Amino acid sequence: MTRVASGLPGFAASIAAYEAWMREQLGDTLVAKELKRKHERMRSHPFLFLRATCWRWAEAAPSLCPELMDAPVAPSVGDAHAGNFGLWRDAGARLVWGVNDFDEAARLPWCLDLVRLCASVILAVPKPGPRAVADAILAGYAEALAAPRPFVLERDHLWLRDAFAASDVQRAEFWTEIETAKPARHVPEPYRQALIDALPEPGLIPHIAAREAGAGSLGRPRYVASCEHRGGPLAIEVKGVLPSCWIDGREEGLAARIVAGRFRSPDPAFHYHDTYVLRRLAPNSRKLNFTDVGVTLRKRLIHAMGADLAGIHAESDILQAAIHADLAARPRRWLADAAIRVADWTNAEYQLYR
Repeated sequence: MTRVASGLPGFAASIAAYEAWMREQLGDTLVAKELKRKHERMRSHPFLFLRATCWRWAEAAPSLCPELMDAPVAPSVGDAHAGNFGLWRDAGARLVWGVNDFDEAARLPWCLDLVRLCASVILAVPKPGPRAVADAILAGYAEALAAPRPFVLERDHLWLRDAFAASDVQRAEFWTEIETAKPARHVPEPYRQALIDALPEPGLIPHIAAREAGAGSLGRPRYVASCEHRGGPLAIEVKGVLPSCWIDGREEGLAARIVAGRFRSPDPAFHYHDTYVLRRLAPNSRKLNFTDVGVTLRKRLIHAMGADLAGIHAESDILQAAIHADLAARPRRWLADAAIRVADWTNAEYQLYR
């Protein structure tokens, strides 16, 4: 089992350096109490450890996967994992599914998103096995790379709608949690004003509460404004953002450009700004837990995840063709081999960290 990639700092030093950088970037808006909970979550399961440590993947990828670093560079999620997919409404009010978090977006060798996604599924669930997961991701990616398109769930892909759409009970629980959340004592002015400006009409008086969610983003300020509007509830979230942990692949404004990419059908209320990101919240804005679905549906879902990544990477016809050629030249088991290597390394660091 791989322990530490050659030349990497130990995990304790790495996390100390990353959290010091977070404090430097966020200043007084850092939510220090969430960092303790982040560490608790990191110790609870290898998959949550992976989700919370994207910066470590950015440090380790060149050492863990040297054979992939010469692949064509594409606009990438940077933090592709099984928990970074969800639902939203596009400008036509259609329900759409796909990657919904681009906080770590960067220009990277296209293979790396697939490796991290595959490793995350391997760590999240025991079945299907690693090679079956890799085969499903590659099949979905290759098919979609030939003809990329968004996952619009109005006529096609209704199985995804059935898998993700919230039940009546979940809807009731969602709005109860939003409406009964304790009001935030202090909301930094840039975040408060961003929420006010995002409301659909002037003069609305929202209830603003702090919100804790995710794993990797714990410690960043996050607030939700909710109110009644024209017969029903609505909610908008603002979250502080940091520069991508991929130092070499950072590009200003890349996350916003990916969200509105040529093979995306974006949520018009989802906006990346220099220091924060805004999005609508709704009962369907949730992560699907892999343990809640059977193995057959998991395989179908993994296939779709690979397909959605292809639509993100295919920024231009030239890049699309370059990725296609590189994919065809890769050895048959390249993804499974790399993902197993990364999953083993991640699990080893998790065990040491516990």
